[in-house]
Amino acid sequence: MNGFMNYVPYANAQSAAGAQVVNRSSVASLSFLVWDIIITFDDEVKLIWSRPWNYTKFVYFFVRYIPVMVQISLLFIGSELTPHFHFTPHDCYIWQVYQGVAASTILLLVDTILILRLHALYHGNKLVRRIVAAFFVTEIIGIVVGLSLALPAITYDSICLVNSVPPTLTIYGAGSIIFQAAVFALTAWKFIEAARSGWGDVPLIMLLMRDGTWAFFLLFFTYVGQLALYGLKNPAMAGILYCWLLTALSFSGYRILLNISNLGRMAALPEGGVSTRITDANIQFTTQIFSYAPNATDVFEMSNISSERTLPPSHGSSSTHNYQMTTIDEHIGRPRTRYL
Repeated sequence: MNGFMNYVPYANAQSAAGAQVVNRSSVASLSFLVWDIIITFDDEVKLIWSRPWNYTKFVYFFVRYIPVMVQISLLFIGSELTPHFHFTPHDCYIWQVYQGVAASTILLLVDTILILRLHALYHGNKLVRRIVAAFFVTEIIGIVVGLSLALPAITYDSICLVNSVPPTLTIYGAGSIIFQAAVFALTAWKFIEAARSGWGDVPLIMLLMRDGTWAFFLLFFTYVGQLALYGLKNPAMAGILYCWLLTALSFSGYRILLNISNLGRMAALPEGGVSTRITDANIQFTTQIFSYAPNATDVFEMSNISSERTLPPSHGSSSTHNYQMTTIDEHIGRPRTRYL
């Protein structure tokens, strides 16, 4: 006899097959996230633990560890363990609300990290702040509307396995994809400007562009893949990438913060003519100094980054340009900038 037909407590072979794939995918994503946390734990101790509590530190720990707990809890839904809990249809609905709220909270916190990076990269440009704020608000509206319309229309079986997903759930992901695309476009544009000005190979700029690129494509393809799964004939497979989405968000958020902090730590080492100034016990404000001519200096300020280099003199240049980049360790909307 077909093994799937005896695979209780699932209603049919299709549901059993879908549940198996989703459960195995969930375990794989959880295993990857835990493994990456373990191999970066030493960096966390050295770079994060010693800092006083602030917004960035809170976001770091939230996006690093909450997704692990969420994924562990979801292993009890739609599996052989579920019948022992005797969930009612309303309980299944609550579980779906829990999944939606958990993913949205993690997503929005990771997005604030990206927003603060952009704010620092554009040194508080008001137009950029308004553009990013508009996309962020659009994303929030899409999340709220998408979940509000979709959650009541999702149907389940006796073990909370999804039977059908309404197309309105795509609204949830569309706003996030648009926001991610806007952030990547603004980051890429700033990198192009930097390259044209002769400082595109500065470690800070290269790091922001590199992290912005891989984070965008990782989240973009995960989102698109998850949305595409909603169109499958077997709705039980719709959740294959849900836990991977949580893992991608978590991985992107804490890796970006660790990379910036690690670059700051490396810059603080007294070698290769690197200069560093630490002006605050909480946040390291360091400088990037570029000498174009004996009487001209472009000053860039960014948290945790430091280097000094000399570029070829530009003809007829004799002016000083000051640029201020606020630190990502500050609260949103309340940046603190220190001048050289």
